[in-house]
Amino acid sequence: MKRKYRLINRKRFFIFLFLLTTTILLISAVGAAAGNVEIKHDTVTVMPGDTLWGIAQQHAGNIDIRKYVYEMKKVNQLENAIIYAGQKLYLP
Repeated sequence: MKRKYRLINRKRFFIFLFLLTTTILLISAVGAAAGNVEIKHDTVTVMPGDTLWGIAQQHAGNIDIRKYVYEMKKVNQLENAIIYAGQKLYLP
């Protein structure tokens, strides 16, 4: 009887291992597909005399200007509000 018990456990183990591996592969494939979503942002070219706050004020609409500046810095990977003429900025 002991031999039959081992065979059943071994089959269960391999079935479980197969299902676990398949599940992990499916989850990673879905995650990779979700990561490939491309977000389109409008761009603005900075002119001499422009400031980040001024550009934000022109494009923010009804959004709080502080939140819009924060989002602009995040989208453009800026550490501070310093920008340069000719620089292209993505608008959130």
